[in-house]
Amino acid sequence: MNIMFTSEWGVPRADEIVSYLRGPRLWIPQANYPDYDDWADRVQLDLKRETKRALLAVQSGRVIGAVIYQEHRSQEFVLEIKNITVRPDQQGRYIASFLLRNAEIEGRRDFQSQEVVCDAKASNLAIRWFLTKHRYHVATETDLYGLGTGHDVVFRKRLSALHV
Repeated sequence: MNIMFTSEWGVPRADEIVSYLRGPRLWIPQANYPDYDDWADRVQLDLKRETKRALLAVQSGRVIGAVIYQEHRSQEFVLEIKNITVRPDQQGRYIASFLLRNAEIEGRRDFQSQEVVCDAKASNLAIRWFLTKHRYHVATETDLYGLGTGHDVVFRKRLSALHV
């Protein structure tokens, strides 16, 4: 196993990152996100503008995992995880855990983040378990996006200096 983790591909390889995001992925049923392709188009622009960042797992020159994150646009000192994606054939190798943890570290370092937020579909038990395992707590449950695809759960995690 030879996996490289990098955050240096964002701007120069934004097209490749978004192409990966549109491929097969764990935890994200397409039916739950009918506007996913539009979101991916926006991510592509945001990566090029550097308003979003990508931390990637790369093996043999191809992306096998990614976390997309940004400084929260309306909450000071909050990191927002926008997407965690791992190729299904890479499941069980702790790639998502490593990516998430390092996004938290970079958010703390680069944005002085004291807290992390992310959301998931309430019906997505696998990602809910994953986030809970990583000390995220349910903050609220609501229909965040109004897409008629069910309720979303907003998760929060406090970042302390000792845990980063």
